[in-house]
Amino acid sequence: MSASTPPTTGSSDSSGTPEAASRGKILMMAVIAGAVITNIYCTQPILPLIAAGMRVDVTMVDLVAAAALLGFSTGLALLLPLGDRFDRRKLVLIQIALACVFGIAAAVAPGIGTLVAASFGLGIVSCVPQQLVPFAAVMSLPSERGRNVGTVVSGIMVGILVGRTVAGVIGAAYGWRAVYGAEAAFMVPVWIAAAALLPRGVPSTNLSYGRLLASLWPLARDHRPIRESMLIQALLWACFNAFWVNLAALLASGPWHLGSAWAGGFGIIGAAGAFAASLGGNATDRVGFRKVIGASIGIVTLAYLLLSGAATSLTLLVAGVIVLDIGVQSGLVSNQTRAFAVDAKAQGRINSLYMTATFFGGAVGATVSGWLMARFGWTGIVAFGVTLGMLAYAIHWIGAPRRASVPARACPD
Repeated sequence: MSASTPPTTGSSDSSGTPEAASRGKILMMAVIAGAVITNIYCTQPILPLIAAGMRVDVTMVDLVAAAALLGFSTGLALLLPLGDRFDRRKLVLIQIALACVFGIAAAVAPGIGTLVAASFGLGIVSCVPQQLVPFAAVMSLPSERGRNVGTVVSGIMVGILVGRTVAGVIGAAYGWRAVYGAEAAFMVPVWIAAAALLPRGVPSTNLSYGRLLASLWPLARDHRPIRESMLIQALLWACFNAFWVNLAALLASGPWHLGSAWAGGFGIIGAAGAFAASLGGNATDRVGFRKVIGASIGIVTLAYLLLSGAATSLTLLVAGVIVLDIGVQSGLVSNQTRAFAVDAKAQGRINSLYMTATFFGGAVGATVSGWLMARFGWTGIVAFGVTLGMLAYAIHWIGAPRRASVPARACPD
């Protein structure tokens, strides 16, 4: 089946229906995706509280955030391919239930090592949003695929940004353990909603789990669009996390001496750019992948140039947050849509490759930026972000000649 062929029952249609999904169902998927992703990002605004409560330094406490991202990458690599083989609805429900368990474990963690381990487990099972993105892709007509994928990604981004805000407020009022307790409790109504509303999935392959995993490498090896999308978005996500992981430390140590509630409050500002994912999806449908990806890289690099003055100017900090989120989110959906177009029967495995690379890049960005922040301060973070942006553009530019004469909508290569 070509990438431009509408999905059919029992093949690439993981939803089990030949009809394109209604707008309401796509929006419902976006809400569930945004709710679950808060498990990963609730940690970031409360890192100073964890550091103070457990008496560890910034380098050590950043491992909590990095562990969640590494766990998420592990879940993406090991669990997403199962969506091509089994009913995605069942996979989603099992993972949400386990997220509740790991949230409780994090809330009662006696030491930093236990908290890092619980954060890693929470990350593994919180890849639910990326089980839902392939749902949206295969349940969409080709002319609407970018828009629908963008809608679910917008839901994820709103969850990331608003989740930070709520976590910051709860942490400031009741302590960091209450944040994890609230996340665990929140998974109960999310599970009920998912059980009631998600459609059953129909497998698109009968490959064994081992063969599913073995097929990942040939997909990346044989398809240049997948490889480039993986590399570019990994670099952009490293930029995204380098900023957000260290924002609380910047606000606490800068001239403002602001607490975790303020750090979380910047999630509201970032949410203003969250709908750029949906706009990026629409733009991808209209003008093709390449232009949107190039623009996204440029926007992210511009954001870090604005953020170079964030240590002394709240105006530049606010502007940088908005611009950064617009660039990263537009790049996320345009790269993802481009990768999905390669093979309609391998949506789960393509998404596994793409999102594993993305969040591995985010974990590296969180870890390296913590080291840079401890040694060079905010200047080190800005230099790191600009360097990553330039590297992403180099990869994008090197790939240009081979695609220059091919219409982006006809073939992602």
